[in-house]
Amino acid sequence: MSVFIKSFYHKFFPARQLLIRQNGEVKHVVLASWFQLLVALLILVTFTWLSISSFRVYTQTNKISDIKQNQITEQTLWQQKVSEQQALQATQLEQLAILEQKQALLQSMIESLPASISKDVIKLDTELDVPINENGNEFHEPLVDENQKGKQAQLIAPIPFATRIANLNNHYEQSFNFLDNQISERHQAILAMVKGAGIESALEQHLILSAQTTAQGGPLDTFNETKIPSHFLAIVDKLLALNNLENFLTELPNTLPLAKAKYYISSSFGLRKDPMNSNHAFHKGIDLAGWHKTEIFAPADAVVLRAGRNGGYGNFIELEHKNGLVTRFGHLNKIKVKKGQSITKHDVIGLMGSTGRSTGTHLHYEVLLNGKQVNPLKITKALSRVW
Repeated sequence: MSVFIKSFYHKFFPARQLLIRQNGEVKHVVLASWFQLLVALLILVTFTWLSISSFRVYTQTNKISDIKQNQITEQTLWQQKVSEQQALQATQLEQLAILEQKQALLQSMIESLPASISKDVIKLDTELDVPINENGNEFHEPLVDENQKGKQAQLIAPIPFATRIANLNNHYEQSFNFLDNQISERHQAILAMVKGAGIESALEQHLILSAQTTAQGGPLDTFNETKIPSHFLAIVDKLLALNNLENFLTELPNTLPLAKAKYYISSSFGLRKDPMNSNHAFHKGIDLAGWHKTEIFAPADAVVLRAGRNGGYGNFIELEHKNGLVTRFGHLNKIKVKKGQSITKHDVIGLMGSTGRSTGTHLHYEVLLNGKQVNPLKITKALSRVW
């Protein structure tokens, strides 16, 4: 074997002579075959080591690059997921803000409803602060079956947030639509009454006066109307108009000025035979007969225009109400108010008597609209249908 090796490197690595000139001298160096082989092996080993090291460095670099790329990809996906969650949360918060405005508006409308519309028919859903888990669902407390106390509580499946929002929006939509119908019905009833009573001009005066700026104020507390549907705001405007009509009703002499069961109508409004001479005449009011000194009440808030003796009226009172309405009271036994005095509805203004052009104890009662007498019974009967 050694002979073969020696033959191999003698064949491929024959001894070589090197001549080296240095300082004018020539040196003779012999490179043996074994030395050449050793150098070749060292070069081969060095090259192999460098190749392997380079390959390892390249492999490690690729692994690091792949890890970094995976980290970048994961970070990008995470940022995308975070952005999606933030967008979802922002959307949910916006939906809750809209629901809060709807609820606040509905609550305000309920508190502003006139007495003619029941407030018990509308139910508020106040559960707006809904806890949300990471899956977008609400948390629910377990319910215990009262018939199986001591057993494990049964859980209710969570309601998705979107379903809860949809249910609340549907609740408010139905509530506002119901109010819209109630308000419209009441509005139409009052307008029909006004027409039936023939006091359209009084309503026109009321609307003109109410449109004018009066003494108003207070801290600013408004709704965010950008978050409220326009048809909800339209219903609010209808309620404001209705409340204005309701205020108009309170300003009318909607009752006769005597307590019930203490009078009867002895003469109606319109044509009749005069009680003194039996000639045909027009009666500009109604006669309400009762006991002597029966109390006479103000049928609405008013200011006393006249109080004293007035010809055939005898002891006489004239009251000025709002919207062009005036009431007159004749044949009184006693007057209990003075000219210029402000009085409120149901205040006692006088006592029934038979002064002036009268055949017996009674009250002559007139209602004037813009200076023209109208039938008091027509007004009170029409108003009774909406009170």
